[in-house]
Amino acid sequence: MNTNRILLAGLVAGVFAFFFGWLVFGILFKDMMPAGMGPVMRSEETMVMWAMVASNLIWGIFVAYVFVQWANISTWQTGAMAGAVMGLLISAAFDTGFYSMTTMYTVQDVVIDVAINTFFVAVMGAVTGWWLGWKK
Repeated sequence: MNTNRILLAGLVAGVFAFFFGWLVFGILFKDMMPAGMGPVMRSEETMVMWAMVASNLIWGIFVAYVFVQWANISTWQTGAMAGAVMGLLISAAFDTGFYSMTTMYTVQDVVIDVAINTFFVAVMGAVTGWWLGWKK
């Protein structure tokens, strides 16, 4: 297994995801948060930052693992395509599950969240694919 390659690419992807996520979810689409999420969301002051960092690093390592071990992806184009598919399927699975079991989402919220997350993981995949090709 290419452990060092996966960990380094995962670190790059995770750090990128942290800052890109802040831009996408914290600034650009801040007002797109479903109304049902209000009661369960933390304020900026009470956010658990170590968990946010860990979440992004885990995302990065997941994408890097798939790209290196299974898909042999090393271009930004194939990274973007694979990232879009992963983002679409994973966010659709989680969001439809939440929609089925909670009152946090409406159908419109599910569609919007899946679209934003598909874009987010596609860009993260593009950066990861580019990094893996550049560091070959």
